[in-house]
Amino acid sequence: MPTQSGITISGPNEPYTVVDNIEQPTPGPKQALVKTLYVGLNPVEPFMQHTGILVTSWPAVIGSDVAGIVISTGPSCTKLAAGDHIYGCVPIGLTKFSPFQETFLVEEDWVFKKGDNIGLEEGCTIGAGVLTAALALIDGQGVGLPAHGTNVEEKDSWVVVMGGSGSVGRYACQLAKLAGFKVLASCSPSKSQLAIEAGAAATFNNRAAVEEQLAEIERITGGKFGRVVDASAQAVEISIRALETVSKEEEKYFATVGDWSEMKVPDSIKSYRVEFGKLGRDDELGKHVTARVVEWVPVLEGHFASGALRPLDYHLVEGEGWEKVIEGIADMEAGKLAKKPVVKV
Repeated sequence: MPTQSGITISGPNEPYTVVDNIEQPTPGPKQALVKTLYVGLNPVEPFMQHTGILVTSWPAVIGSDVAGIVISTGPSCTKLAAGDHIYGCVPIGLTKFSPFQETFLVEEDWVFKKGDNIGLEEGCTIGAGVLTAALALIDGQGVGLPAHGTNVEEKDSWVVVMGGSGSVGRYACQLAKLAGFKVLASCSPSKSQLAIEAGAAATFNNRAAVEEQLAEIERITGGKFGRVVDASAQAVEISIRALETVSKEEEKYFATVGDWSEMKVPDSIKSYRVEFGKLGRDDELGKHVTARVVEWVPVLEGHFASGALRPLDYHLVEGEGWEKVIEGIADMEAGKLAKKPVVKV
């Protein structure tokens, strides 16, 4: 079997190692073999490297967001063909699907086919962020995803996005606005413009005291909100308090990307934990998450192609290659990068 280069980890908290002996996978039905061109870095990479959580076998190849070119396809592929460019997020922790190697497998229904208006680097900012936000809003809170080309009338209702200046938060702002909601986002004052550019009608300071934040939510929305998305995984308490004490809507929904923290949610609030890491897994929740992603990808693909949804800004790491990927992860962990890191490999 042909071998290839990439980055492996031998076990939890072991270092990243550049190697040239990774077995090249072979595409099966409805799969494609893709050459990695760019990778987008997310906190999930160092999380897996340090803890081993989500990794299914060792030594492991990891990675999440990617853009690449199809080299070959397996039987029954109808969407992808050799020469097509793709972008998106792979199933987390499954080596043969992971992009920190020269080539990797994709299920053709799980990834986006790149249009002319999306650059390869931009594509690396989309997958994990938009699909995580979609799970929170569409699967977790019943927000409808309008068909491509549909104009939705603005509702007299708000969605509150906690952490609205981050990657998931900005996609949550875009998706909620696309669905006709007005959006209020929490963020630091220095980053409020990021949330506004993503579609938020207003922002409030998430560094203020809790009572001040609740007062701002009430002042801006008048209590006309029933949905709160915690895109930061750090705003569970204030999100639930806002729904309990400020919201005037009958149906109340709370979704968080934090799938590890304890939370006490009143029966009057429907709660949901986003578990995007279940994509591609064979258990019941994994099959559910995968089915929803397959359902949304063509619709989201159309919205990105038309410009109704927009990729995020990014930091292109200087240089290229696997060592630069490792350097980019280190800089991300050290807080040196203000934007999402993207690396050419």
